[in-house]
Amino acid sequence: MINKKLIEIYNLSQKDFPKYQNQKSVIWEDVLNGKNFEDENNLINFRKNRKLSEGVDDAINLQNTIDIIEKLELFDPEFLKKNLPIKNVGNSNMTKNLIGFYFDYGIIHHLKWFEDISKIIPKNLKVICEIGGGYGSLSRVILNNFESKYIMIDLPEMNLLSAFYLKEHFPNKNFYLYDDYLKDPSLENIDNFDIFILPPWCVFNKNLKIDFFINARSMMEMNMEIVKKYFDLIHRHVSDEGFFLNINRYEKIVNNKKICIHEYPYDNNWDVIISKQSFLQEHIHFLLTQRKSKNFKNNIKDEIKKIKFIHDNTNALYTKGSFLLKIIDKSKQKIYIIIKKILLLFFKKNLKKIAKILYGMSN
Repeated sequence: MINKKLIEIYNLSQKDFPKYQNQKSVIWEDVLNGKNFEDENNLINFRKNRKLSEGVDDAINLQNTIDIIEKLELFDPEFLKKNLPIKNVGNSNMTKNLIGFYFDYGIIHHLKWFEDISKIIPKNLKVICEIGGGYGSLSRVILNNFESKYIMIDLPEMNLLSAFYLKEHFPNKNFYLYDDYLKDPSLENIDNFDIFILPPWCVFNKNLKIDFFINARSMMEMNMEIVKKYFDLIHRHVSDEGFFLNINRYEKIVNNKKICIHEYPYDNNWDVIISKQSFLQEHIHFLLTQRKSKNFKNNIKDEIKKIKFIHDNTNALYTKGSFLLKIIDKSKQKIYIIIKKILLLFFKKNLKKIAKILYGMSN
């Protein structure tokens, strides 16, 4: 019954979507084309073979269990116990089960991102807003640790998936979805709800202040006009001393135009807290900034110059259509089986690593 209600809400937003067609990039037109989001069975199994989660689901990128185990070794066992999901929501066939905890290549990224920001971001934030949060994997980790109100802004299809995914993980949370917005669009009653999942055309109350904005790997797929609209939203609603986490490619081609992170329209009032190449993805930059008007340690305008320098030196490798990148991708496909066999020869050595993680998580 709940799933059918979510599909009804999805249809409501799809009904209004034609008025806002420019919100969906060419990339997402292609990814979502032909997928049936109105089928309840598809929703329940949305991660199986990436049936509905293509484009937002990295589980398939690393298929060897030993490789993933080695990445888990980077984390403290207590951290893993608290933050790995105990449900395989969406029934991903690429997700691994380790003594009742589920993990895959995608969640490893989200755990690392959260580990980095949790050392800096205070847990008493009132409101967090994630733009382009996909099916909700990163938001699940954050909600598992913070008591903040959480707003998600994404396309109707992704909102359906994230509503289903997060409701499965947080059955006691109160959700504010598009049908609620149509009844009361002011968001003045924000204290009555915990998780807000809305399409991009929804408008916030002008007095709403947000303590932490997040965009992870989705602005890079928007045209610059849409990126600017989101930056206007961020600049308008970010609280004093609020944060913005921006994890996006140095460059990506969208509709035959280059979208570069160093060209994002930051104003001058941001202090750089973390700026580095992203974990396991050297073609993506991890940039955490804080809203400031004075006492800057490293102003964003100075940091953008450094990011542009990194971009200029990695552009040949990671620009879409790069000949070298195509060679690398094909080589990976051809040698994957060989690498897997070699890894299995060293399985006994890796058993010690696996045993260490299992021991730490089981105590």
